[in-house]
Amino acid sequence: MTTKLIHAVTVSGSLSFMNGQLRYLKSQGFDPKALSSRGQGFEEFQSSEQVEMLELSMDRGISPLRDAQSLVRCVALFRRERPLIVNASTPKAGLIVTLAAKMCRVPIRIYTMRGLRMETTIGWKRSLLLNMEKVAASSATHCLAVSESLREQAIEFGIADEQKINVLGKGSGDGFDIARFQQSAEVEKTAMELRERYQLSKKHIVLGFVGRLTKDKGINELVAAFKLLSQENHQLRLLIVGDYEDDDPVDDQVKWEIENNPRIIKTGFLPDPVAYYYLMDIFVFLTKREGFGNVSIEAALCGLPVVATDVTGARNTIVDGETGCLVDPGNLQDITRTLRDLIASESLRARFGEAGREWASAHFSNEVLWKELDSFYKNCLAESLVPASELN
Repeated sequence: MTTKLIHAVTVSGSLSFMNGQLRYLKSQGFDPKALSSRGQGFEEFQSSEQVEMLELSMDRGISPLRDAQSLVRCVALFRRERPLIVNASTPKAGLIVTLAAKMCRVPIRIYTMRGLRMETTIGWKRSLLLNMEKVAASSATHCLAVSESLREQAIEFGIADEQKINVLGKGSGDGFDIARFQQSAEVEKTAMELRERYQLSKKHIVLGFVGRLTKDKGINELVAAFKLLSQENHQLRLLIVGDYEDDDPVDDQVKWEIENNPRIIKTGFLPDPVAYYYLMDIFVFLTKREGFGNVSIEAALCGLPVVATDVTGARNTIVDGETGCLVDPGNLQDITRTLRDLIASESLRARFGEAGREWASAHFSNEVLWKELDSFYKNCLAESLVPASELN
């Protein structure tokens, strides 16, 4: 009998956080299933992972009545499925699924923390989000954090004690497909075509960003720093890969600058930005908070030096002074000074970029993280009170 486990996220769009993970666990003798609300990516994930999908309608927003209904349905689902392990991540699934698993006495209940939304909120919303995190963590038998600094923050906020929270390897939620970020002939050809499209020559130095365009991601500070630096260097360009969001929108003036400054290139959202990393000379990641900061590792895998803020999650994606630089998110002078030094030194950029590629490849491949997860599950099973007959 194989060990039945269920990985849960709130919405199907978040299933991509686990690409390849369940397929790997299946090869290691587990019987994995995925649980989420039905939506875009639901069938695709089922096809790619070759696992059974469990549908549970959940709202991402605050909705007490619907949340109660989801909890009841989740309890019924677990009573039918009888899993030995449940691993829930993303805030609402973390709350509902771990609570239902506790009510059903699932032996091993894991809450995976991918970030703390409450870090950049205030007032009643902050209190509500903190309490949700505490309920999810207390309902779990174990917690996983996707970075060491996220673990430290969770302990500091009293979400769970240090014995309960673990980090797999050096962090990240799923690891990275290293080969995908290598400069293949196809990627090089696409990058050359993009350079022509955007009129980027070898004389230009390109600062780059990939992600959601929100205040939390530091877009206001990114644009402010670029405006100052581009006055000093007319060959400087800013490439932004991503699109605006209504939740936590950037300032109107910043949005106007992005849309109207001829030295700023905005592509909108792209499902596969790999070739765009190869247009950049420096990756700039001025986020206010992260669980981990995947784009920082993606940039490093493409050989880019990274300037990241010294905040939760982001600080674990570079080695300061070796693969890039950490900066104070609230200090524009610190940000511009650090970028100015990198802009001025091609050799420093190359040294950081090569070191970053080697470091990221060694520690953040899919295989490294999947093996860590496999070992973690087996250790949990060995330490639990589950009868040995149920583990075969």
